[in-house]
Amino acid sequence: MSIKPVELREPPETAWERTVKQAVRSLRYGSVEVQVHDGRVVQVETREKVRFADDRRPDDRRRQEDNEGRVHRKPGGAAPSPEETNE
Repeated sequence: MSIKPVELREPPETAWERTVKQAVRSLRYGSVEVQVHDGRVVQVETREKVRFADDRRPDDRRRQEDNEGRVHRKPGGAAPSPEETNE
């Protein structure tokens, strides 16, 4: 008695599966959204993000952005009085 290997064949890839795989492969940053209606895939949507390099550390970016163009306020959000701004 000999044992024959059983070949497990996967069903052929559908068009939407190929589309999703290609969309994921083509993205560097972004998302792929699959819309399903009544259990069938009806739409594949891709959103791509374009990112630009920023050599500053995240802490430095936040600190600089907070200081640019902001009116200095007291705790609680009250705007400074005219006397306080002339100090």
